[in-house]
Amino acid sequence: MAFDPTTLGLEVELTKIPSQLKALWDGGSRTRASLLNFVVYCQDTAAFEANTALISRFVRNHACRAILLGDCPTHNGPKVTAWVQAHCRITKAGAGEVCSEQITILAEGMSPEGVSNAVLTNLDYDLPLSLWWQGPFPPNGQSPVWARVDRLLFDSLSWENPLEALGRLQQIRAKANTRMAVADLNWTRTLSFRQALAECFDGPALRPNLRRISLLEIHHSSDAATTGWLLLSWFAAQLSWTVVQRGPQSLLFNSPSGAVAECRLIAVTDAPAASITKVKVCADGLELQVSREAGTPLLTANLSENGQATTTHYPAGNSSMESLLTEELTPGPKHRVYLKALQTLETLL
Repeated sequence: MAFDPTTLGLEVELTKIPSQLKALWDGGSRTRASLLNFVVYCQDTAAFEANTALISRFVRNHACRAILLGDCPTHNGPKVTAWVQAHCRITKAGAGEVCSEQITILAEGMSPEGVSNAVLTNLDYDLPLSLWWQGPFPPNGQSPVWARVDRLLFDSLSWENPLEALGRLQQIRAKANTRMAVADLNWTRTLSFRQALAECFDGPALRPNLRRISLLEIHHSSDAATTGWLLLSWFAAQLSWTVVQRGPQSLLFNSPSGAVAECRLIAVTDAPAASITKVKVCADGLELQVSREAGTPLLTANLSENGQATTTHYPAGNSSMESLLTEELTPGPKHRVYLKALQTLETLL
């Protein structure tokens, strides 16, 4: 399908972006609002339309300057094309419009330094910078933009080679500023299961069973193997498990208590895309299953212990891309638990 720029706003020369943005706000009842810079990096034009639609929804509740950057190879020499537009909403009082800006830049055949400069020169003053990197990380981590990024967002669901991606992420973090936080949208997909599982074992009566887990099963959709590995790494990291055996269908871990836990990742062919469908935990006379049926807003936790059965429900969360971005762009501390799980994941791959 041919690239259609009609959804990207007004085409403008790269050097005239600031003046054209200023012209958007001269006169009228529009008010410009911006609390952060939100840069979306993709490696072709195929995602431009979908990303623009997502940005237009996202800025309704998150005022920002959005920069959508397409970095595309070409055999015709370097070329840059840019567009500007405003995403507006009516205020509650109905007195005017509150708007966020979107700059779209198509960089064809440019060097990494040229691509970085196109972004850095169009940021909104000294506001925080959140960069959503779509696609594989660069192989050497060399880019001036990393020193400016406050929050790096990515989605490990798309990683074709997780071990290679982890190595490249480490290179980026080594060259980034010390305040840069990493935010994996795939990790956020596991949030409702992590919260439900933690709450199930939060009571003093069940907590000792964490040291005696003998079986852990994680059921996931066929496209979400990395999501399952992340959840398994969370278990292993939080419980200080050590892997002792790797098989084609399962792994064996030793826990500090001396218990041996067998862990299985099970792909479910008819499950909704990019999802965890069920987690099963067994320990002595206990069996816990936390599951979500397609289309339901709740997780169901069925607990059986010594012949006694109970059922509890927990919020299942919203796994839409807009909700995942909202969760990750909410100000907060760095993901220390996630980074700990990543260290464990690297030992398991």
